[in-house]
Amino acid sequence: MQFRFYTFSELDTQTLYEILAHRFEIFVLGQGNIYRDLDGFDQKALHLVARDEDGVIQGYVRLLPADLHYDGYNANAFGRLSVKEGAREKGLGSQLVRLACEKLLQDNECKVIQISAMAYLEHFYQELGFVTVSEIFTIADVPHITMLYKGR
Repeated sequence: MQFRFYTFSELDTQTLYEILAHRFEIFVLGQGNIYRDLDGFDQKALHLVARDEDGVIQGYVRLLPADLHYDGYNANAFGRLSVKEGAREKGLGSQLVRLACEKLLQDNECKVIQISAMAYLEHFYQELGFVTVSEIFTIADVPHITMLYKGR
């Protein structure tokens, strides 16, 4: 698996298209979740893409520094974590989260990561060092929880 970080300006049209198609496949087609994907944060975010040996995107995550106040948080965040169905259960999601956390904590003065995680992934994130700090709430009719990460 090849991992690469991109700023928005580094994304060529083909790569941007592939990222948006990947997110649509995972969240809209795969989960039936109709939501506003194009929310204005992509242009300021860092994008982590995982490609297989054939160059096909298998995983993705969007990194957001604290000063963007993503989801209203005053901390670093990431979102749109997604892994293609055929690549699941192989540790790719964990690799993406670890790389995203390392990059966010390395590149930003803020040393906390706060995310709105889908509630069914609570245990997954806890195994990676996140702590649950909220009750369940909904975003686009999907149960979520707020979780914090301060490094290991």
